[in-house]
Amino acid sequence: MGRYFGTDGVRGVAGKELSAELAFKLGRAAGRVLKPRKTLIGRDTRVSGPALEAACAAGLAEAGCEVLSSEVIPSPAISHLVRLQELDLGVVVSASHNPPQDNGIKFYGPDGLKLSPAEEQQIEEDLERSCVAEELGVIRPFHEARELYVEFLLSSLGRGWGKGIRVVLDCAHGATATVAPEIFSSLGMEVTAFGREPDGRRINSTGVMNLKPLREMVLAEGADLGVAFDGDGDRALFVTAGGEVVEGDQLLGALAPWLLSWGEISTPKVVFTVLANKGPEEYLRRRGFSVVRVPVGDRNVSLKMRATGIDLGGEPSGHIVFRRYAPTGDGILTALYLLRSLARLGLGLDKLVREVPLYPQLRRNIAAGKFREEVLATEEVRNVITEVEKLLGDGGRVVVRPSGTQPLIRLLVEGPNEERLKEALDKLSSEIEKALARASDRGH
Repeated sequence: MGRYFGTDGVRGVAGKELSAELAFKLGRAAGRVLKPRKTLIGRDTRVSGPALEAACAAGLAEAGCEVLSSEVIPSPAISHLVRLQELDLGVVVSASHNPPQDNGIKFYGPDGLKLSPAEEQQIEEDLERSCVAEELGVIRPFHEARELYVEFLLSSLGRGWGKGIRVVLDCAHGATATVAPEIFSSLGMEVTAFGREPDGRRINSTGVMNLKPLREMVLAEGADLGVAFDGDGDRALFVTAGGEVVEGDQLLGALAPWLLSWGEISTPKVVFTVLANKGPEEYLRRRGFSVVRVPVGDRNVSLKMRATGIDLGGEPSGHIVFRRYAPTGDGILTALYLLRSLARLGLGLDKLVREVPLYPQLRRNIAAGKFREEVLATEEVRNVITEVEKLLGDGGRVVVRPSGTQPLIRLLVEGPNEERLKEALDKLSSEIEKALARASDRGH
């Protein structure tokens, strides 16, 4: 990761780490490095969104680019429309699942994929270069973006198949609030939606970051399924009719054999990240599938799928990529695809996933500030990771990584023995916190 870019663009507290000045420089540098003629820009509902979008658009215009603003729209819509409208660059102002005070900027290339690390590095290197533009570009609204996005989804998955389905949507007060309830209703579903007020002060207070309200609403409504989106709409998690949460890895494990039998995917291969549970992987392997694992981040999933020709991949967090329809994750597309598949099978979500096992996992986040990568490189932390791996044995897994989107160190331990998992997690946490304290003392 560079100085500014993480696993999903540039993120930070709006007005501090991500200032309007930095947004302007990012736009200008992207314009100079990538030389787009036309760029599509959109945002989620955060209070800081309009100012940061305006600044980034101004930077792009200073580099001579024509900028089309779709205003509030799910981030995958930008990915789709850049491809479909044959534009040169897409920009989203959003911090996805981060809290309301944060914001971010991420870029999509003309193929709809997020920029490569090499391209992001070029943008970083250009940030401070002073240059006078030959001619300023134009910034104008692109009001048709929302309608084009809705049409893309409906034409991709068909119309009229949703009658009789009762679904609850939690739009998390984010970008999906502007489109999701209408789309599901137009397919004939009986829709109950909440978190549907576009409110940047409450973004991610529910949705994938807080599934309790959705679980309660699904049970209260007697719905067939619940769908939780994140703030920018590129992820979705699901709740069964009985109130149980289904994450992306278990869903992929259950769907993949059916998709292969229907010809929806061309090969028995799936891309998972290192965080995916071993249970779905073993379930798929027993059915003749091979599973490829990549580092965390939906960009890594998408790039591996493109490089290998694999048609299906995703993350436990709800980024699911169906390469037949799109090169990146789209929470609304994933939800529609799942519901259409369940209707085709005549199954509820609980029955679809019940044969896919899940190994016990424990996760923990440790606040690490600027020291997260330094601490993980220390001998003490490397040694304790080795100790914990031995403790868990061949059936266990340990993942320790710096977050690419927040100042955290993320821990995951997995294995059949839950008592050992807790012991392992406590041992890891203790040593990492000691190392952070030492790093902090040296820093002061």
